[in-house]
Amino acid sequence: MSASIPFAPNEIQRRLRRLQAAQRRQRLDAVLVTTEINRFYFTGLAASNGMLLSERGAPPAFYTDFRYLTMARRTAPWLPSHLLWRPALEPEVVAGLGCGWRRVGYEGSMPAARFLKLQAALPNVEWVNATPMIEELRAIKSPDEQRRMRAAITANDRLFAETLRQTVPGMSEWAISAIVRREAERLGQGEAFAAIACVGRGAAECHHQPDDTVLRRGQPLLVDLGLKLNHACADMTRCVSFGPPTPLWREIYRIVLTANRAAVRAIRPGLPCQAIDAVARGVIERAGYGPFFGHSLGHGLGLEVHESPSFSSACATELAPGMVLTVEPGIYLPGRLGIRIEDVILVTRNGCEVLTGTPRDLAWAVR
Repeated sequence: MSASIPFAPNEIQRRLRRLQAAQRRQRLDAVLVTTEINRFYFTGLAASNGMLLSERGAPPAFYTDFRYLTMARRTAPWLPSHLLWRPALEPEVVAGLGCGWRRVGYEGSMPAARFLKLQAALPNVEWVNATPMIEELRAIKSPDEQRRMRAAITANDRLFAETLRQTVPGMSEWAISAIVRREAERLGQGEAFAAIACVGRGAAECHHQPDDTVLRRGQPLLVDLGLKLNHACADMTRCVSFGPPTPLWREIYRIVLTANRAAVRAIRPGLPCQAIDAVARGVIERAGYGPFFGHSLGHGLGLEVHESPSFSSACATELAPGMVLTVEPGIYLPGRLGIRIEDVILVTRNGCEVLTGTPRDLAWAVR
């Protein structure tokens, strides 16, 4: 039986200190962390039920049921852990602790029934949605998180190379996706998400579900894949042509690659995420394909494959060193073709570093 959590104790303690500092800035007497992924981020404890309580003037404490209490006390002895007999008792626990609370942070994704019970237990409390605060904390990756991300992305480069090596004309999209699943288990902790393998016109559906369509000589292939390694997710999309591509495919590929490169060059701390989306979108719009780029430019990456912030027209979050995001412009022509080129970048003090190592130039993309 493992005697440790997946993150070093000093890393967990750093995260908890940042949570409490953010809590003080927001003037919150307490923060209730209730979603499984955020409990895991702040404690390293994988428990399907529980609550992390960060209370002003007291060390953070973990409440869970009988199934996980012994594990919590064994693997994280520095984190006070208490027995929560059943989830229905959570409001009573909070009510017993919160007699002096005035402002309490909660996670906005909490089920309504659960939230209403908490409100009833503490009727005089001002409830504040702490999700943006927690997302901001998770968006800045520590040196340890950056190391994990680099390792996962390097493994993902190997995953794509191995998938491409084993892919030959005559294979179906299902078969290609099966290669990704098998190799992701060998190279990491499995897939971070179900791979998207699209042959020919299927790539015009940006989240196409693989089927029995067979790859033929002369057809293009789009593969969007990502593995998980040491609780870090990777993500990448590449398009290749198995044989001479059509002039249209070449044209669209060059436009998407230009948009990708322009966005990467524009990234620097202090800029709002929406400005980077606008750079890539401008390239595609000026080429006459604006209506065929219908999704945001990219998203945060870390413990989950989709995190905050995002490169979208709606996201005003300012970029900061330590953020890890994808850059994935695409053009999708219904019934004809689709091309997306996706890389992962790390925001640095002076710009960004592209972490994805797989080539993306046109000469490489033609097999």
